[in-house]
Amino acid sequence: MELSLNRIVHNFGSLTALSDVSIKVNEGEILALIGPSGCGKSTLLSIAGGILKPTSGEVVVRGSIPDASLNPITYVFQDFALLPWKSVSENVAFALKHHRLSAVEIERRVTNALERTGLKDFARAYPKQLSGGMRQRVGIARALAVSPAILLMDEPLSALDAQTRELLIEDILDLWRRDKPSIVYVTHNFQEALRLANRVCVLSRRPGRIKEIVEIEIPQQDRGRRDVQPRMAELGEHLWSNIRDEAIIADRELADV
Repeated sequence: MELSLNRIVHNFGSLTALSDVSIKVNEGEILALIGPSGCGKSTLLSIAGGILKPTSGEVVVRGSIPDASLNPITYVFQDFALLPWKSVSENVAFALKHHRLSAVEIERRVTNALERTGLKDFARAYPKQLSGGMRQRVGIARALAVSPAILLMDEPLSALDAQTRELLIEDILDLWRRDKPSIVYVTHNFQEALRLANRVCVLSRRPGRIKEIVEIEIPQQDRGRRDVQPRMAELGEHLWSNIRDEAIIADRELADV
């Protein structure tokens, strides 16, 4: 499925968070959104997912909903959003409860999601028993259980240490290669964006506008190769130069609030 954001403007009272943002997320691609703090990345994601209604502009979804999809547009949040009194399998099953599914189908979907995220052996564990990376895998498994066509990921790795983040980047890529959902991935880390995305959309500081859309022409599976590292470093420097000065200004603005 394709997702188009057309001339999006969003105000919070007298504050304009987004101004005239238009972008299309192609079927089966990973689009990363980066920009300085407060530029409206998460706001744009909330508008894309229907959580927020834009002040003006429209969100258009095109394409057929896959037969197995219970929730075509699905979120993965930064804070895991797990229920601490439920086990891993119960947290994943919770996403299915309001759908008219048999107990057998729920169990099948939960088992499949746990297997795909490496959590099968932790089905009876509780969130407090898991590391941060494992808790985020539960959040991803819960999203996968409804078979989304479009996955919206709001800084899902930002609370994790570098080693865990690296492992989960590989997990996300493996899932994407297998299922090919369209993914909108919000991050403040341009290195994450470089590892994951087909294209990177750079937003300006508030009010957020599109400064540039950078296409990463190197296939994801080749980005760790030694011979492409000069090009990857060049792309990283380009992205950082695009947001560096505005990031400094944005941090000062936030500190002054």
